[in-house]
Amino acid sequence: MKSIACTLDAAQMGDRMDQWAALLDDKDDLMAGVVDRLPIDDGVRLQFGPHVDVAEIVRLAAAEQDCCRFFRFAISIDTRGIALEVRAPAEAAEIVTALFGAPA
Repeated sequence: MKSIACTLDAAQMGDRMDQWAALLDDKDDLMAGVVDRLPIDDGVRLQFGPHVDVAEIVRLAAAEQDCCRFFRFAISIDTRGIALEVRAPAEAAEIVTALFGAPA
């Protein structure tokens, strides 16, 4: 089992959380933000509107994977739209919810 730990220091962690919040929080252009949060095994699927910055999703997911190896990310673009699936061990469920929001 992977350790549930983050290698960022407190200042870096705050900056990263702000970056995620900027991507995930409500937008004036609703089609640029999260339009739905769906439960999936071990995590949450974030569905985005068609105007989301996909490059920013990729950048943040890669950065997060680098410091928090217990997360698993999958980005999909298909008939359902653009989505980020976030999975983690059960011990990290509260972290997933705190960072990415609870499924609807």
